[in-house]
Amino acid sequence: MKDTKKQELLDTTKQLVRNRLAEMLPASKKVVVTQMVSEAKKFISEAMYVMSKPFVLKTDALSQFTKENHFKLYQNYVDSYNKINPRIDGIDKNVDSLNPNNSEFRRLKLNEMHNLNGLKFHELYFANISDLTSAVRADSVPFMRLTKDFGTFEQWQYDFRACGMAATEGWAICYYDPRFKKYVNCFVEKHVENVPVLGIPVIVVDTWHHAWFKDYGADKIGYLNAMMLELNWAVIEQRMMIAERANLDQIYNIIPVQNSGFESLVGQAVNVAPIKTSAPMETLPPQPTQQPAMLTRETLPPVTTLERPIPSIKEGSKKNG
Repeated sequence: MKDTKKQELLDTTKQLVRNRLAEMLPASKKVVVTQMVSEAKKFISEAMYVMSKPFVLKTDALSQFTKENHFKLYQNYVDSYNKINPRIDGIDKNVDSLNPNNSEFRRLKLNEMHNLNGLKFHELYFANISDLTSAVRADSVPFMRLTKDFGTFEQWQYDFRACGMAATEGWAICYYDPRFKKYVNCFVEKHVENVPVLGIPVIVVDTWHHAWFKDYGADKIGYLNAMMLELNWAVIEQRMMIAERANLDQIYNIIPVQNSGFESLVGQAVNVAPIKTSAPMETLPPQPTQQPAMLTRETLPPVTTLERPIPSIKEGSKKNG
């Protein structure tokens, strides 16, 4: 399905470029038209194309109206990204980026990241809510990790909910920080503001007004309680195990090799790439694809468990739209 959609995009772009150039150029320059179409096709082939994912939200904490419109908004992020990404390849970046006060490249890059982060956050959000049998046990990885990093599981809940209340149009997020090997709560505004560097999100709740205002009015805390009461802890546990196994902390341990022969790049022409290679780079051989092994709790360091599960926050009311 993904290849079919991408091919349709390629064919449509190719035809549009051919028609437009045929109108502008005489028949004697068909070779030029063909060459430009080939270049346009190459640009589109190199662009990243995203397919939307299907989600089913069984929760009664959100109205059908809110669910349907939220899915439409998510699809709009996907469609917008797919339209923006190929256009960036067609811009003369060396020239257009020289004036950031009037730069089409700058505008597209801002819109690109807004839509890309928007679709990612929505996918994480949809996947970790709406569990009608939500329960967190005292011997589960999420309970043990959050208790360890926040003192008690209840303290994590209060801190996470406070992030959700403090966020305006954005997201409440619990992420794994590989630099300190700890779980941290934060809020992100407008998809792109206050995003933690290398933070791996494991719990995501939408705080944009479209996610809750229609169903809860001014009772934002009631919406947050309802979402937290239906968190999918099985999904969250798998995210935590993957995050901890990623070894991203090693990025901070890389030490640069000192080079005494530094050559100044001041005054270098804008159309010259600043980095030069001393030898041709070899192409790495293709790596065999392997099915990832199923992660289990036993693969993680042992943590002292408690005997009884602690329930989630009960304050606030849960309303239906």
